[in-house]
Amino acid sequence: MSSQAEEIRKRGIEEIRRLIDVAAGRRKADLVIKKAEIVNVFTEEIYKADIAIADGKIAGVGSYEGIKEVDARNLYAVPGLIDAHTHVEMSMLTLSEFAKIIVPKGTTAIIADPHEIANVLGVEGIKYLIEEAKTIPIRFYCMVPSCVPSSSLETSGARISEKEIKELLTLDEVLGLAEVMSFPDVIAGKEDVLKKILAAEKKDGHAPLLSGKELNAYVAAGIETDHESISYNEALEKLRLGMKIMIREGSAARNLKDLVELAKTGNRNLMLVTDGDRNLNDLIEEGYLDHVFRRAVEEGVDPIKALQMCTINPASHYNLSLGAIAPSRYADIVLLENLERFRVKKIFFGGEEVQKVFEGIFKGKRFVYPEKAKRSVKANKIKPEDIKIDLEGERKRKRARVIGIVEGEIVTEEIIEEIDGIKPERDILKIIVLERHKGSGRIGKGFVKGFGLKAGAVASSISHDSHNLIAVGADDESICRAVNRVIELQGGIVVVSPKGNEELQLEIAGLMTEKSAEEVLEKVKRIHKLLRELGCKLKSPIISLSFLALPVIPELKITDFGLIDVKEGKVVSIFA
Repeated sequence: MSSQAEEIRKRGIEEIRRLIDVAAGRRKADLVIKKAEIVNVFTEEIYKADIAIADGKIAGVGSYEGIKEVDARNLYAVPGLIDAHTHVEMSMLTLSEFAKIIVPKGTTAIIADPHEIANVLGVEGIKYLIEEAKTIPIRFYCMVPSCVPSSSLETSGARISEKEIKELLTLDEVLGLAEVMSFPDVIAGKEDVLKKILAAEKKDGHAPLLSGKELNAYVAAGIETDHESISYNEALEKLRLGMKIMIREGSAARNLKDLVELAKTGNRNLMLVTDGDRNLNDLIEEGYLDHVFRRAVEEGVDPIKALQMCTINPASHYNLSLGAIAPSRYADIVLLENLERFRVKKIFFGGEEVQKVFEGIFKGKRFVYPEKAKRSVKANKIKPEDIKIDLEGERKRKRARVIGIVEGEIVTEEIIEEIDGIKPERDILKIIVLERHKGSGRIGKGFVKGFGLKAGAVASSISHDSHNLIAVGADDESICRAVNRVIELQGGIVVVSPKGNEELQLEIAGLMTEKSAEEVLEKVKRIHKLLRELGCKLKSPIISLSFLALPVIPELKITDFGLIDVKEGKVVSIFA
């Protein structure tokens, strides 16, 4: 054993010995939270006790004395919440700004799938997030993106192979393989995806509408979880096969109401997650995982069972020393004035008051992303003739496939319409995707229904999962102006209208910005306001727009390759 390894071993023994001494009452705790109402996620009971903390961990629960003591009478003590499946990049904020919002609301740990930044910057992008996390008070864990790109029917900025997956799995912060979205490849037994699955112990899934023998085949490959269930029967079938179900409640995809009868059972194989789908306005004004907890309680789920779904259930699944107020667990503790409403009074992270820790961090030097992370848009500007759709083709076919937006879901419909061009009065708009990683100039073109614009256009560098440039508009000129401005900004969201324009620069990988959450929210509100004035009635238009390019969620999507029939896994013609 090397001298360094021996030193680490000795240090570990001393830390455990101190924890044992405090637990046994032979030594005063660093901190004791006195007379709190302990919400026990193991036994589903509430009782009064002290919580003794030493070296950032819980030493004991009972009656203790501490060097420092906090009076918690009439307050509920619960474990910090754990979001078992999220995508930080979807907040459009750096991890530091994201944590500054969610941790004071009670979420102290997240398990991220960083495939958004990985699809743009590859392994380096994942490592940027891991390094940033070390500078802030949040437990940041991640799964290695399994599908970069998510499909062969789009162009991504990077590829993550079995080799990179094995490399990342050696990091302490990496827990396993992230959602395996290429479920058709799994079912077909394709060697490259099976190698990735075999490389990891923990394997998250992504199986929208999968059922019967195909679902059995997917689970037989070792996939353990799913967060795409949108009905009770779908989720129940997956549970019966041993999968753990993550119930997603976001801003665009809201599945809790349809799965609530399952949630009411308190099945320990259920988790509450956001899937990163919380627009910034909702994130700040309504909350994060605390909001999902409240929604579950509002729908009739017992508060302690709801708490289990975002604490001990994910902690147990991912083998984390979190999720409960019990000896040896990290002292990430939330004190609540009201349990059902999750009304936060005070939060401790590793035994330290969170607000004080954040104040110290943000007064000092913050993590800065390198310049190469801010030069990711390599597309050339476009002209109206570049995005023209020839409606005078063979036999002058007018029946066209149109992407139908489903409000509140990320699935879409395939609608067949008689059309002769963009028709804002019928809510038929043009949609394009411009490849932005290689400068190929490839453009996918189509029509979309459900966005509602009567004039103007919106363009964004956020389009799942490869994050090419996506735009929807009521005329070709507006679409080009919006897309070209995003290129100039090196990423962002731009709305062009006869009344004037609004924009938000997202300079980090075209996904995030180093601006403060408050500044970003103000710009997002102005973008949403202008979109509403232009006729858009979607609750979360930017999130809804971003998912129209995701070729692994049924039915009809669009990438830089063109229209994608997701069920068939192929490019299809605009004409039906």
